Amino acid sequence: MRQQKFNFAQIAIFLTVLVIFSTSAIAGGKSKTRRKPNTLTKKQISQGFKLLFDGKTLSGFKGATNDKVLNTCWKVDKGQILCTNRDTRPDKLGGSIVTKDQYSSFDFRLDYKLDPDFGPGHVNSGIKYFAYPKTELGLEYQIYDHDAKVTGPHALADLYDILPAKERPAKPRGKWNKVRIVSRGNQVEHWINGKKVLQFVRGGEKFREAVAKSKFKDRDKFGEAKQGYILLQDHGGGIAFRNIKIRPLDD
Repeated sequence: MRQQKFNFAQIAIFLTVLVIFSTSAIAGGKSKTRRKPNTLTKKQISQGFKLLFDGKTLSGFKGATNDKVLNTCWKVDKGQILCTNRDTRPDKLGGSIVTKDQYSSFDFRLDYKLDPDFGPGHVNSGIKYFAYPKTELGLEYQIYDHDAKVTGPHALADLYDILPAKERPAKPRGKWNKVRIVSRGNQVEHWINGKKVLQFVRGGEKFREAVAKSKFKDRDKFGEAKQGYILLQDHGGGIAFRNIKIRPLDD
């Protein structure tokens, strides 16, 4: 009888350990499961996000100034929007693409990756917002090699030629980086990889002083339009984008 009780105790302990191990394994498996690119989570859907890129087509965009550039300077491959190498294009055509709609207050997000084999020189691109119709002009979240030495506010995550970011916690070429641009009324934030690196007020004193020292100084109230397009910049290739989404916000 004692032997039987002992066996029952051993079996109970074994089953308890087995359940704990199985539960941990399942939890661990779930934590390693990655969300499929170019999709929204249930939470993001409930928050009001919408995809600007479905992972298959460029239907969410148009040419900033010329619709011919849409499928000449840009292509979709393996769930990514790629800016092609300018030297491979017919007549070396160049041109950026913009969203089909204009936005005022928004939470915009995307991932970008720089081509490790692109050269010579640095990869140069950007995300422009409050972009003016039929132009490539707008406020620019600068995208550049994270370790490049530049003069002026022309480095990664800067408000191009206007205000510098305080830091650049970016990953090197070949790795995905997460960009977030938040505009609520005139309050704007630049984020990279989950860290806020720049905050400013469009039309504020500091902003206008910086614009007055920039290449945009002769444009009346530059960057202060009520709404505008969001633009992916063509600067000759070497960059890929994915997970492009936006959530309109209240002012």
